[in-house]
Amino acid sequence: MVVSVLSMDEFEIIKNYFKRESFRSDVLLGIGDDGAVLDLKALDNENLVMSTDTLVENVHFPPSINAGLIAKRALCTNLSDTAAMGAVPLWFTLSLTLPEENATTAWLTDFSQGLFEEAEKFGCTLVGGDTVQGHLSITITICGKVPNKEVLKRTAAEPNDMIFVSGTLGDGRAALSLIQQKKFVSERLLNRFYRPQPMIDLGVELRNLVSSCIDISDGLVSDLTHICDASQVSAVLDVSKLPIHEEVKRLFPEDFKEFGLYGGDDYQLCFTAPESEEAKIINAGMRSNSIITPIGRIVKSMGSNQVMFDGMGVHENISGYRHFG
Repeated sequence: MVVSVLSMDEFEIIKNYFKRESFRSDVLLGIGDDGAVLDLKALDNENLVMSTDTLVENVHFPPSINAGLIAKRALCTNLSDTAAMGAVPLWFTLSLTLPEENATTAWLTDFSQGLFEEAEKFGCTLVGGDTVQGHLSITITICGKVPNKEVLKRTAAEPNDMIFVSGTLGDGRAALSLIQQKKFVSERLLNRFYRPQPMIDLGVELRNLVSSCIDISDGLVSDLTHICDASQVSAVLDVSKLPIHEEVKRLFPEDFKEFGLYGGDDYQLCFTAPESEEAKIINAGMRSNSIITPIGRIVKSMGSNQVMFDGMGVHENISGYRHFG
């Protein structure tokens, strides 16, 4: 039987589904007041890193999927930004907009359980937020910490730096394509789409080794372009070296390279570093259980051709995920 929670006000919903005792001792006052009170000694004189992302139904995830998976995806994709900064997550807030069809005890139970399971896994705790009625969307703000002068940024890539990526590319796009076609999706691909694992440990290991870093959310070419913009350089990729899983190659023999270059939803890290750091970077990957692959080099700015394939400009009619347009 479907039990609606529309008879509850927002405070009852928050109390019943999202108010839990924090496992972090630095949360002095969490959900239940006008704001959270946090003990900043947890920062240990480190810098505070904050990041916000919003996921909207039919834009970032298909309709009618399990609420627990939506929660896991929402938190993990946000944590990926934290990883790209080399930061360790501490606290987060949640703004949940619910349509009438999702405002049920079953949906909220599944969503909150999925959210708290993933949060505990990565050591961060929910400290506040809001719940309103409307089209289904989830906004999460993550707060993390990183030592002073060790934050990973997009702005310092230099000509002759090597370009690296973690993990495999194209999995997220492959999974989404199968989901949209209502075809069988393997457990591996489903997890890559709904439970992308933020590369927190790798981000920490890359401190003081890399010149720039970004997470791959909108597609490799699109996100690498952000590094080129910020650092005023260009990039040359060796497409033959893209790490693409054999499953994706088998399922999409005509499209796997495009998926790896433009697909998005991979939430791996793309970063640059001097060649002299390559051995240390490979070792950093091993310590964090991450496979690292060199895929190209940074070159002097080539104007509008910011990302090139073996000396050729990218296909102008293809782009990564666009938030507008």
